[in-house]
Amino acid sequence: MEKSAAHQIVLRKGWLRHTPAPFQRAVVERSRLEQFPAGTPVYSLGDDPGGMFGIVAGCLGVSVAPGDGGPYLAHFALPGTWFGEAAAFTRQPRRVGLTASRDSELLHLPLHAIDEIVGRDPGAWRYFGLVTIDHLEVAIGRSDDLMIRGHFKRCVAVLLRLANCRHVSPPDGNPIEVDISHEDLAHVANIARTTAGAILRELEAEGHLKLSYRRISVLAPDALLQMLRD
Repeated sequence: MEKSAAHQIVLRKGWLRHTPAPFQRAVVERSRLEQFPAGTPVYSLGDDPGGMFGIVAGCLGVSVAPGDGGPYLAHFALPGTWFGEAAAFTRQPRRVGLTASRDSELLHLPLHAIDEIVGRDPGAWRYFGLVTIDHLEVAIGRSDDLMIRGHFKRCVAVLLRLANCRHVSPPDGNPIEVDISHEDLAHVANIARTTAGAILRELEAEGHLKLSYRRISVLAPDALLQMLRD
């Protein structure tokens, strides 16, 4: 991908589009485009603090290890999503791990570049903080989904959130591919693996999904959303 095309993606989607134009230019001009083949870690839990990463192509699996558990897969991040601001704020080790679930391209804003931006405009920390607000909204939504009592609806809600269409379907109508195994989906949705498998097979038989090895294609997000409303 050309760097200019990568810039347009992060300016149209996600965090940066909600920030002023001068700040946007400061970020993209200091970011470098990097490639991560499928299965490659971007960074791991406990790694030394570093810069921020914005996805322009592909998908990242987000791993967490709260308390004594984990690490385990908790979410997926799609183009327009940025990570890494917590370590920039605190200069403490990474609190989550990111791994490319398919071949991916990311913009990398190094830590020294963040310091340079803030050194020139101390108020820029406020804009970097908006990334944390985005992550908080995802965490709140995920917690709300896990409070759904029924296994079937909870599994559907979690799958839609992983596909980034929990409330609104993508405008292009194309299938949405989620790089996750049945076992990992069962863990994220807090249901038994056999239960998750039965639900997925039922949804596939009805034409809402297509199942393949470590991948679930969401074909009819509107229909799945309606199931949650009924």
